[in-house]
Amino acid sequence: MDILDSCACSGGNLPRFVQPVLLALLAREPMHGYALAQKLEDTGLFGSQPPDLTGCYRMLRDMERNGVLATAPDRGEGPARKRYEVTALGRRCLNRWIASLTSNRDHLDRVLGVLVAAREMCSVTGEQGFAEDCVFMEDVRSRAMAGELPRREDVLRLLSYAPDSPQVAHLGKLARETAREVAGDRAGVWAAVGVDCAPCSMSCAFCAFGASWGVVREAHEWPPEDIVDAARRYSSEGASWIVLRTTEHYGAARLRELAKKVRAVLPASCALVANTGQMSVEEIRRLGESGVEVMYHALRLGEGRDTPFDPDERRKALARIREAGMTLAHLVEPLGPEHGNEEIADVLLTALAAGARVCGVMARSNVPGTPFEGRPSVSEARLAQVTAIIRLCGGANVPHVCVHPPLSQAVAWGSNVVVVETGAIPRDRKEASGEWRGFSMRDAENLLVRHGYKVGGVKT
Repeated sequence: MDILDSCACSGGNLPRFVQPVLLALLAREPMHGYALAQKLEDTGLFGSQPPDLTGCYRMLRDMERNGVLATAPDRGEGPARKRYEVTALGRRCLNRWIASLTSNRDHLDRVLGVLVAAREMCSVTGEQGFAEDCVFMEDVRSRAMAGELPRREDVLRLLSYAPDSPQVAHLGKLARETAREVAGDRAGVWAAVGVDCAPCSMSCAFCAFGASWGVVREAHEWPPEDIVDAARRYSSEGASWIVLRTTEHYGAARLRELAKKVRAVLPASCALVANTGQMSVEEIRRLGESGVEVMYHALRLGEGRDTPFDPDERRKALARIREAGMTLAHLVEPLGPEHGNEEIADVLLTALAAGARVCGVMARSNVPGTPFEGRPSVSEARLAQVTAIIRLCGGANVPHVCVHPPLSQAVAWGSNVVVVETGAIPRDRKEASGEWRGFSMRDAENLLVRHGYKVGGVKT
């Protein structure tokens, strides 16, 4: 006898789901107990062994007592026997069984996929720890799908895998499945209009607008009518979000007036986003009254080191967005190769804890003339890995995961939002009169569709 014959892996204790099968058989036609037992045997659920008649009759009595079955005398020839039939409650019960078993089947398919992938990978690579990593990732995913925030140690473990490892390849597959379940394979385009630029005294090391770098020497802004035209065009081409990106020099009152004009030309399905500086709760609420539905704000990587901003003040600003009832968008940015796992994890956890509905990752652009000129950029593999981690850890709470710049591998691994932008760009020396780096709405749609998404119909 194999020692595993008594182990749960033998499947001997898996349920045969007799009750829903009894309901299904009786839903086809009422019948008495003995005929029902014969039909049950014909299903093959019991293999070569006949079903236990005593157990079947006990279950039928329980089902009758619970109201899902009713009995009536069988008036056919021979001795009087009870005939069982399904009640209205029983038909509702049958439908619920179908829904429950379908959900369990999907979960079992995922578990089986994890096990089969682990077996195949172990046989190819000999990495016995791979199976354990797959089970761990499925556990992280399950908790995130239940609405739980990830544990810091879980995020760190996911970040510790080499970007080209079998673990990250499996992570990407799970992330894409999560996008399918959470977002229904719907994707959207984030269309940003850089309203103004000006030399900024804060001089963040990665920003072209920093006064200390001399990249931007004069203030410039787009006329309101040009911004409205760009917003109208992007929305007509299918953008799900129109983003007004302004510096603090633009002013809150002017931003509100601009927001009203832009909101007036947008369809209800297109959300208006403000990407601006820190605001009070009252200012945020007034911005909402002007038609803004989403605020982009972020605790940046390197905050307090590459920027003069206090990280705690940034966290308070994020809390005010939630307090004001505004939807938050927050990317892990600007990501470079020097950012360690702990810093990335802490920024991601901050975004998730703040309730970001749009989350994701943006790579740092090393703008000539800034302190990052000539520095290495984060690898595409690492950018795709972080995207997949955000999708997996965001779970049910984060329907929209963005990657910037647009990266095919990241879209294949769960990103369903990419960015098209024009105007003043803090990641470039020059303003873009057309689409930045030539990436258009059509390019964005083609990229998303190529990876199985339907563009549009997203809800913030």
